Amino acid sequence: MLTKIKNYLSGNKTRKNFTIYTIVGAFVSLANIFLVWLLIDIFHIHTLISTTVVVGLLFLVKFIIYRKTGFTQ
Repeated sequence: MLTKIKNYLSGNKTRKNFTIYTIVGAFVSLANIFLVWLLIDIFHIHTLISTTVVVGLLFLVKFIIYRKTGFTQ
């Protein structure tokens, strides 16, 4: 299975970048929804503070993931 994925991604840089962008985008979107829900509904933190913290944190996480995967190269 991993060899199929590696072969699929190694053939075309555009395909590889699109795949990385899609996976990271899906992860960040799901994390955003979950973390905002957690902070607002469970911890009862004000909406403006919660969304600001989550968006800022996920912005940094996305940047780090893109750097580690070579997406920004």
